[in-house]
Amino acid sequence: MQKIRMGIPLRVPGVFGALCLLTFATAVSAQETAGVDEVLDTQTAYQTDAIESQARLDALDDETLTLISRYNSELARFEDLKTYNANMRQLLASQAAEKARLDAELEEVEVVRRSVVPLMVEMVEVLERFMELDQPMLTDERLARLEALKRNLTRSDVEIAERYRRVIEAYQIEAEYGQTIEAYEGPLMLGDRELTVDYLRVGRVGLYYLSLDRETGGIWNPADGDWAPLSDSQLDALDFAVRVARRQAPPNLVPLPLWTGESP
Repeated sequence: MQKIRMGIPLRVPGVFGALCLLTFATAVSAQETAGVDEVLDTQTAYQTDAIESQARLDALDDETLTLISRYNSELARFEDLKTYNANMRQLLASQAAEKARLDAELEEVEVVRRSVVPLMVEMVEVLERFMELDQPMLTDERLARLEALKRNLTRSDVEIAERYRRVIEAYQIEAEYGQTIEAYEGPLMLGDRELTVDYLRVGRVGLYYLSLDRETGGIWNPADGDWAPLSDSQLDALDFAVRVARRQAPPNLVPLPLWTGESP
């Protein structure tokens, strides 16, 4: 009985120690597991934060690139606007200079306008006096043109430029009379008789008439303001000249008389 009691105390410490070691190992293992879990959680959280940070960095990078692109675009637009504004300033300066020039010209035009009207009136009066002193050629046509010029001078619906153009045109027509040959039919008063005759105008150096029956003819005497008769021998030359002027005969030298202050 003593051996049994003595044997039991010898085994108790071993079992108890094993139990203690097992308990300690279990505790240590639990602590290590808790530490690993905490480390894993921390690492996971760190990785999550890192991913989120990288995502934010990527977003910021994209936003930065977008802002840089917009900045460059706005900078280029700004340069374009600077160039446009500089061009507009030059254009406005040019327009201002052109406006000033036009204003000055308008003032000059108004001055010319005030002086042109009296000039046109004088030109028409001079033309009328010239026609009175000139040969009695194309009388109806020239008088009608003169009357039209007089009416235009007082018409408000005709611009000054148009009035002036017509006056100059009338002068040009009168000037052309001195450079052309023309034959035309018209009335002629001889004494108390009115005849229909053929007129021949040779520039302004000679004006002739020839009766339609070719029996009588004459030359204008500017000194007396009347017609001087032609001889029978001169009537044939005058008839040929009339046909030449009407292109009814080929051009040729025609011995027409000229008035030199004496009888032709």
